Amino acid sequence: MWPDDDQPGQDRILFRSGVPAIGRFIEPVASLDRGLLTIFPRERGPYAFYEADLVGEGDGTMRGSVDVLEVIATSLRGDVPKDAMTRVIRKLGDERQRVKSGAPLARFSLQSNEKAFVELMRAEPATAAVLIEQFGDPKVARRMLYLLAITESLEVYRPISRQKLRAVSPSSQGDRPSSPPFGRRASSGSTTPPRMRRSSPPGRRDSNRPGGDSVLPTSISNLPPAKSLSGEIVAPRQMPPPPPAGFSDEHRKRWEEVVRVISMMDRQNYFEMLGVKESADSNEIRGKYMKLAKKWHPDRLPNELSPLRPWVEEIFHLFTVARDTLANDKSRVDYQKTVMQGGGTPESERKLNVMVESAINFQKVDVLVKRRRYDEALRICDEVMEVVRKEADYPAMKAWVLMLKHGIEDDEVADEIRSLLKQTFLLNTDHVQGHFVRAHFLKRMGKHDKALKHFKKVAKLDPKNLEAIREVRIGSMRQSRGRSSAPPGKGGKRPSIFGKLFKK
Repeated sequence: MWPDDDQPGQDRILFRSGVPAIGRFIEPVASLDRGLLTIFPRERGPYAFYEADLVGEGDGTMRGSVDVLEVIATSLRGDVPKDAMTRVIRKLGDERQRVKSGAPLARFSLQSNEKAFVELMRAEPATAAVLIEQFGDPKVARRMLYLLAITESLEVYRPISRQKLRAVSPSSQGDRPSSPPFGRRASSGSTTPPRMRRSSPPGRRDSNRPGGDSVLPTSISNLPPAKSLSGEIVAPRQMPPPPPAGFSDEHRKRWEEVVRVISMMDRQNYFEMLGVKESADSNEIRGKYMKLAKKWHPDRLPNELSPLRPWVEEIFHLFTVARDTLANDKSRVDYQKTVMQGGGTPESERKLNVMVESAINFQKVDVLVKRRRYDEALRICDEVMEVVRKEADYPAMKAWVLMLKHGIEDDEVADEIRSLLKQTFLLNTDHVQGHFVRAHFLKRMGKHDKALKHFKKVAKLDPKNLEAIREVRIGSMRQSRGRSSAPPGKGGKRPSIFGKLFKK
């Protein structure tokens, strides 16, 4: 490969079985992969392939084991060809995209924010435009779409069916089936839930307003997520009410049967719904469906049981979807893969919807915090904590937002922050964000030595966290000189004469 300027010489790379094995580069490099990375930023430059070994064995040759996909992913973090990226993403069009099954994601050595984007795609396929809009960092989203597209790790998502599945939040128990707790599915844009603004009692001070004394950073997005949003998901379905008094035995039995069947189907896959084995052929599946359809068609429901019509319609719909899916060979294979991965039931679909909305809202909270829209951020945290339990990310984030909004001067706020952090560490003792928030909380309380311990924990868990590393370095220097880790003038010590003369 010739350089794109008048510099003499060529970069030469020997490939063995399609993998770079030896390289000789114009500029000195420390390793073979570093040499490859110097080539990516070039906008133009001639190249040629030869079947002969033109690299040789002399001085200046670099050998090593290089994964091309890892090199590509690394190069894009530094310099993305914007015109090429725009063309590639535009070609994805309005089709919903998902990560292809068997894509070599482990070879990319993805960073935490990149893994979060992949997890979001896997949970809820969507168009490129929606993914970029919904993900908290559009730059990362575009780069990841470009990387996955050029490495053939994307495929168009073809939904098997549009199931009429209903989910309700724990606080919603009306007579009618309600919509999912976070509005629409993520792929079509989420709606904003009813506002539940947190009122600020008199005397509370926004420590991040002009004139406040906060030195907290406005974001903890630089910290990697402790784990995926895989905690206990609460996504109950709306069940029919008890049968009215005065019903005949026949109507009461039919009512109870509807309740029993809809409850049972909620945890069944399509084979179980139809009552067939996984080896059943399409003729057996269609025959079983016809028997069930005759009994469960909504038009066969007596007028006295009309309040049950929404649930009977759903039962009939699920039977129909099960037949359509299993009677088609291709959709049946795809569905069986879903079942093997623990899905394929109405309940798992609802929980997936909740998990996806939660992941999206987690990204929204960080954006809202950066814009100092703390009330909205707290509202989202409260709503998500209602349905995603046993997940340490949210109590840690809520504690962070409370500290940014109110400071710690109010005893009620301080107690709530302590409670949220206790909840965080009960769920995950090594939660990075939790230790980061507690470190700042203790620092603002004047407990600098205790804060230093948590900054050290953050630095250990996340070696790339520059703020934690800086706090550890400064605090350790003070301790090594026989002092407290507190800054001069703190902890009740009187400032020096120079401190009085030159204080801010």
